[in-house]
Amino acid sequence: MFRKLRYSNISCFYSNYTTRVAIDPTLKENFDSKEFKPRKHPGTNRVKIATVPPDIQKAIKIILEDNGAKAMYQEGVNLSNYLRSRKLPPEEGEIDEKAAKIHQTISQRTFSKINKELTPSELENLNKTVQNKVFNILKKNVYRWGNVNYDKATCLQYLMVRAAPEYAILVRVLDEISKRNPDYKPRSFFDFGSGVGTGTWAVNTYWKNEIYEYFCVDTSSDMHDLSRLILCKGKDNVEMPYKGYFQRQFLPASSDLKYSIVLSAYSLFELPSMKSRLETVQKLWNKTEDYLIIIEHGSNAGFQIVNEAREFVLNLPEGSNKGYAYSPCPNDNVCPRYMEHETPCNFLMKYESLPFPSKSDISAELFSYVILKKGTRPPDDPQWPRIVRAPIVRSGHTICRLCTAQGELKEIIFSKAKFDQTTYRCARSSNWGDVLPVK
Repeated sequence: MFRKLRYSNISCFYSNYTTRVAIDPTLKENFDSKEFKPRKHPGTNRVKIATVPPDIQKAIKIILEDNGAKAMYQEGVNLSNYLRSRKLPPEEGEIDEKAAKIHQTISQRTFSKINKELTPSELENLNKTVQNKVFNILKKNVYRWGNVNYDKATCLQYLMVRAAPEYAILVRVLDEISKRNPDYKPRSFFDFGSGVGTGTWAVNTYWKNEIYEYFCVDTSSDMHDLSRLILCKGKDNVEMPYKGYFQRQFLPASSDLKYSIVLSAYSLFELPSMKSRLETVQKLWNKTEDYLIIIEHGSNAGFQIVNEAREFVLNLPEGSNKGYAYSPCPNDNVCPRYMEHETPCNFLMKYESLPFPSKSDISAELFSYVILKKGTRPPDDPQWPRIVRAPIVRSGHTICRLCTAQGELKEIIFSKAKFDQTTYRCARSSNWGDVLPVK
């Protein structure tokens, strides 16, 4: 299903460039004329800190106060911590395979101590003892996965602690499209696992007057009720402001309808196996007209889900359904970070928390994501390298860790002595998640 790992083409660890790099020659005139400045070069992220829009905040405050949600805040924090720390569900046969190995070890250890012939009754009792030991070891060592049941109380808890970071991350990711394609005007939006509606808030930040249809899928009817109430200013007697706003509990069985932007944010984790996740990714990709966006927590498990979706789409047969990695990857090769099996490819987004139940403050959240675009990569795509870890800034030099167009991880030391001033200052001004406009 996935491509074979091509070790010959991939660097599993950061390595130093042996050749010089410099600002993309096509940008030289822009820098010389001061149109671009190193501190705000074309590869910098525009969204530094994101805040939930004031009208949405006002609606959320009304809803939380009306439901006495202040008493649920700590439960919300516990829910958020649980969601961030979740692991992937065991695959079919994985537990049986682990149980068989444990059973073999326990049996050998137990029966090696027996130096007499056992009666049928003694053998039966000894086998029961072995089975009990195996069960107890499995109970301690096998992750007990389960999807979350979002009833009304759980939805309110989720709203309090997850709305702000999720909105911030969505705005940050969607800005990649808005910035690189400023003339783009999406006409429709499909949100799989729409939750409290952060996807709708985020697309409206950029294309509120362009989108004529919002199609939201979430298995929780309480989530649907809450997301509609937020859009209606927190009041039951207010008319829905969007005529083309539709909600469903399940993906349509069959439909030829396609949507400009399709989003799955923090939703694939709720599916019980890789098979079900990839079947869902296939359905979402089939419904994608322009961009498919997958976002998960920045944990190893979250990154694994994002990467398997990326690999699945990029391995589809050539044809009308072909796509390429639009962001954050500057290439369509096997992910070099996945090869390491140590740290996920993730990024950090700062956000202002909701002012409920106390004053808001600035926090940060790790996330993994991929934007997949229909079609083939255009020949004029510069494929600038992405900074995949926070640059190390020292006196006289800056160390940047990059994912390159060749599908390699490279570490470059930008120093005053070896690089021209523009290249050096651009590297020094860049942050984790930026692309560096160098060739």
